[in-house]
Amino acid sequence: MKPDDDEILLKISGFSVTAVTVAAQLSAVLSEARNISLEAMNARALVARAGDNVRTFRPITDYMIELASDTIRLVQEINHEALKLSRVALKRLDVAEAKRRFQHAQRLAQSASYLADMRPLVHQARQDELQQQRQLKHHLRQLTELLDEIELRMLAAHVVAATSRQEAATVEYTYKVGLEGIVNKLETAAERIRSIAHKSRSLLRNNQY
Repeated sequence: MKPDDDEILLKISGFSVTAVTVAAQLSAVLSEARNISLEAMNARALVARAGDNVRTFRPITDYMIELASDTIRLVQEINHEALKLSRVALKRLDVAEAKRRFQHAQRLAQSASYLADMRPLVHQARQDELQQQRQLKHHLRQLTELLDEIELRMLAAHVVAATSRQEAATVEYTYKVGLEGIVNKLETAAERIRSIAHKSRSLLRNNQY
């Protein structure tokens, strides 16, 4: 069944709150990304001390640093889009209310001489509403795609962690424990980030109309 205007407006009013909620949840992602960056630096220092004993681990440390940097960039982009989404949602409500008032006045003035003067106002209000609706869907789509990208990167990080664990198992015991600890922390941080991104995306999906 097609939702009526009141149901649509109710969902739109929730977009602003949803956008703020997503931005708040993503603050935890920043913390996890910084943890990955810190562990990457620890890994790089360990690799430098170990020399040729763990040379196969060097590309993994570079990957971790790049992963952390990209994740932080994505979170910043998400916060930017979330702010846009919130603003457009509020603007969409404003233009919807303006259209409703014009339409109500138009109904009351069916026989009034100034009825013709109101028609352009009602038409413009409808056009403004459609424009805001398009922008709302655009920012919602952008936000969802950014969250998808974070999830995909974290899934890739799991694959890298599995490979890294195999590499760590082959090195001398002196370095093995330290490298395995770093890999475990990468995997844990990646899973936490993926979970937060997934929950945020589900929250946005539930607000679609």
